[in-house]
Amino acid sequence: MKGFDCNVKLSFDVASKFKASGFDYAIRYVGRYTMANHDIDKNELNDILNAGVDLGIVQHCPAGKGILPSKELGKLWGTNAREFSKQVGYGEGKIVYLDLEDVNSDYRYRQQEIFDYCNAWYDEVVQYYTPGIYIGFNNYMTSDQLYNDLAFKDYWQSLSRVPDVSVRGYAMRQYPYGTLHGIQIDKNILMGDRLGRSPQFMKGKVIEQTELDKTLAVLKGVGITNSPEYWREKAKEVKYLEPLLLNMANYVRKEIIK
Repeated sequence: MKGFDCNVKLSFDVASKFKASGFDYAIRYVGRYTMANHDIDKNELNDILNAGVDLGIVQHCPAGKGILPSKELGKLWGTNAREFSKQVGYGEGKIVYLDLEDVNSDYRYRQQEIFDYCNAWYDEVVQYYTPGIYIGFNNYMTSDQLYNDLAFKDYWQSLSRVPDVSVRGYAMRQYPYGTLHGIQIDKNILMGDRLGRSPQFMKGKVIEQTELDKTLAVLKGVGITNSPEYWREKAKEVKYLEPLLLNMANYVRKEIIK
């Protein structure tokens, strides 16, 4: 499965364009202390799902001095990740990621404090969601430590050069992409880890193809290239245009397509 993560709000129209471009899921942000205007909210969550796009959640990572890990901080941010995700209507049991990147360099040889931070975050989030972890640069852990000393089972590999996760590996990998549909994104590929585990996203709605959509597909197939927006505007003007277009499409099938 192909998805993307981004740090701006997605409208229904933009989410629909990503769906049409072959993206199956989006990953959006919640805050650490408060929710910012560019973080996900209830309206955006519904827009993404209504566009037929699955949804995952990740919590922001601090800038500046990076993460100053402690058990207390993990508990605080984990509580907020859980509660902010609930506030926007994110589904129980679905994946919520800790963004572990740019740990302050003072902790390079203080791995136990990093373990305590991550596992305290996990303990809070697991009360309602499935905790996952994004492994970014300066995490200061080895492959064995990632697997043996953390409670997590769902690992997401960042763009950065990071250690593999012993035994389990990564279920999802991030790749650079650029701008699409006016949005700066990273691409993510979900393939499942070596133990057969994959993150569970909140499922987008299955979109049934309407008769108008079927008609448009047929018209496009024979080179009638008026845009869908053109025909949809016409459909507003003429009450019975949709069945009329369907009849026209059937005629095209029978009389033109051999």
